[in-house]
Amino acid sequence: MSGSGQTDVAERIAKAERIIGFLRQRYPTKTAENVAADLGCSADTVQKMMERCSTPNVMTFGRMILQYGPAFLAAVYPKAPKWLDEAARDEALRELRDQQRRIQEQLDALGA
Repeated sequence: MSGSGQTDVAERIAKAERIIGFLRQRYPTKTAENVAADLGCSADTVQKMMERCSTPNVMTFGRMILQYGPAFLAAVYPKAPKWLDEAARDEALRELRDQQRRIQEQLDALGA
């Protein structure tokens, strides 16, 4: 195997590890089951991908992008272009503001 081929394999493994890391961070328990529910595929499919540390096929990867958005892409591609970093940051801010709003609503309901 040439050096380039070894590099390609190493890059695919590293990418798969980043995908799996993102999914486990999102769902620390029952990762495969939760991801399968998000993507509309079987938990066995997700579990096999995670066990083999393999990258998903293009259709599954596309579903992941649609489901998990810029944060997913930024996690998978750590040397992402600036626009992707900004999109991931904007998404994180939106999620935090939504969470803040829900907490404030709960506080208001309790009369705090």
